[in-house]
Amino acid sequence: MRRTFCLGVLAPFLLGLSALAAEPASDTPKPIPVARPEIKQRLEELKHRQPRLPLPELTEEERAGGEIRSIVNNGRARQYYLPAAWSGGGGGNNRTSDPAMTLDAVTRVETFWVVCRGNNCHYCLGHQELGLASRGLSDDQIAALDVDWSQFNRREQLAFTLARKMTQTPHAMQDSDVEALREEYKDKQIVELVYTIARFNSTNRWTDSLGLPQEMARPNRAVAFDQPTSEQFQDYVSIATPDVNARRPELESRSDVEAALSACRQRTPRVAFAGDEAVRAIAPEGTAGPLPQWAQAMAYFPATGASQVLSYAALCNEGRLPNDVKAKIAFVSARHNRSWYAVGHALDRLAALGISADAAFALTDDGEQLPAAEREALRFAAKLTLTAYAMTDADIARLRELYSDHEVAEIVYATCAANSFDRFTETLNLPLEAETAVASN
Repeated sequence: MRRTFCLGVLAPFLLGLSALAAEPASDTPKPIPVARPEIKQRLEELKHRQPRLPLPELTEEERAGGEIRSIVNNGRARQYYLPAAWSGGGGGNNRTSDPAMTLDAVTRVETFWVVCRGNNCHYCLGHQELGLASRGLSDDQIAALDVDWSQFNRREQLAFTLARKMTQTPHAMQDSDVEALREEYKDKQIVELVYTIARFNSTNRWTDSLGLPQEMARPNRAVAFDQPTSEQFQDYVSIATPDVNARRPELESRSDVEAALSACRQRTPRVAFAGDEAVRAIAPEGTAGPLPQWAQAMAYFPATGASQVLSYAALCNEGRLPNDVKAKIAFVSARHNRSWYAVGHALDRLAALGISADAAFALTDDGEQLPAAEREALRFAAKLTLTAYAMTDADIARLRELYSDHEVAEIVYATCAANSFDRFTETLNLPLEAETAVASN
């Protein structure tokens, strides 16, 4: 009797749990915070969210010393889900160990903040908030990044303006966008700034797609976003948030794309490159033929450039996800970003895998000729490319029905890397080469 009674009492509760477990993943994007108080509220709330892909269990080494909460979830997810050879690819963080890079730390983190706001990436935004506070910026100075760039020096303002355009309208980059930087930046510094902003866009797409929770603490300090907001920043109109009503133009016809590719072969880079000796220094041993234009642009930075060359080839050729799916993702991303250099590279990758130009251009049509899993992967890639701010639990849940969690992570990362590549190559106006030595096999 006692057992029957207990089960009877628990039955409604157990049925409720079952219904909860069966509830479909939300297809509603997270809110875009309006002003400073809501930003802080959303960042605090992020500490308690469930990631869209399970994070790995902490190792005994990570648990040692009571520092569990200081482990960075971005790094944990990357190390667990992605091939080690991809580590130099498009989803890195806001730090660099390359001494040839000279962008000052404060401007770098401020610019990352602007990119995060443009993509509505709360996880990365929280990291940059803490980074700026640790470098001495007041809460009002951080708030000014959202509403009043006149409070910053000209060098910073130029970086923020470029970051906003590369983030929100990469398809509209023009000569004047880079030319304006020459007021404060030399060619090498322009390449570094463009590369840095491109990678920030990748990182946002990675951490936000996975729905990573904000860490509760960092080494030697707790994470808190509850500082009082001054009266002037209680309510305002942001100059950094995405325009959710904006729509890209309809995709061009195949003949128009082919004309754009032909023009891309004739165009001139918007910056000068480092020179032949620097380019040879970053080429992998045994490289036959010239490095592609994007790698030549990175030759200003020996450590980073060499790493990027290797990781790009690894991304194209290694991993659990089929190489043709990664190349298709690159093509879809490049088409939507109007990155003609990247479109040409994606077509070359697809051709090397036996996929015709006819089949490639069909990828951005209805995709009915593709298996259901590939259609979903390309739908996801298009959404993450066009509206990164609108990713939902359901976007990842749909992929998980068709792919393993490791494959889902690779789909996300391949899209992130493609968006970084698109922004870097198109902002610099790189000319499409006849053939390249990297990732051609």
